[in-house]
Amino acid sequence: MPVDAPTVVNGIDVACTGIGQMRLEGRWQGYGVRVEFSNARNEYLTGAAIVVRDGAGRELMNVSCNAPWILLRLPKGAYRVEGRLLDSAAKPRSAPFSPPASGQSRVVLQFPDA
Repeated sequence: MPVDAPTVVNGIDVACTGIGQMRLEGRWQGYGVRVEFSNARNEYLTGAAIVVRDGAGRELMNVSCNAPWILLRLPKGAYRVEGRLLDSAAKPRSAPFSPPASGQSRVVLQFPDA
């Protein structure tokens, strides 16, 4: 995905961002979920890919991003995100999540072996 440019993937609004001053832009607050990538020292990582699945396990999207955040605008429901670092031997990580009724929730995929 392009960095700092809103995109639509399979009907879902998504953005790849989180670097420098661009991460502070107000337009990113309109996304209910922020998936973050970090190492064991809580430092942001770039160059990751995610698969988002719905509650039934169906794949909704598979995207890669060269920034530390992937923002998602999803309808209410239960989801799971599976993430992996590109060009890394770090083990994949996953987490369940649900978009909040308002505001933005953080889903941190931490790669301690990165």
